[in-house]
Amino acid sequence: MKETVLMFAVPDKSIRNDIRNLLMPMKLQIKYVEREQYNRTLASLAGLRPMKELPLPYDGPEFDEPLLIFAGMEDKRLGIVIDALNSYPGCKFPLKAVMTETSQNWAAAYAFIHIKAEHEALHPGN
Repeated sequence: MKETVLMFAVPDKSIRNDIRNLLMPMKLQIKYVEREQYNRTLASLAGLRPMKELPLPYDGPEFDEPLLIFAGMEDKRLGIVIDALNSYPGCKFPLKAVMTETSQNWAAAYAFIHIKAEHEALHPGN
């Protein structure tokens, strides 16, 4: 699988472009996921499975904070990517996750709810 970064709910296009410019030299595939695609699985968004047409696009709420999901990266490489993101002030997002064997089958909307709840449990009061 090609190393991929899925971006969700990053409303500022200049920050999305900054992320692309920061990570492109690393030969990563960077995908901004539109709200209408939040009912698709992480695997299909990352290109592991074909994007099957769904009867209706997602019509739920936008995520209330940005989320980055990393797919297909070894630990060392992931550390380099996260260090690069943390070095740029506009890219310091608290919600980050690695796509796993289990989470690849989750819809993006479900993944967001799960990742946010886990983050809040690990960092109460933030």
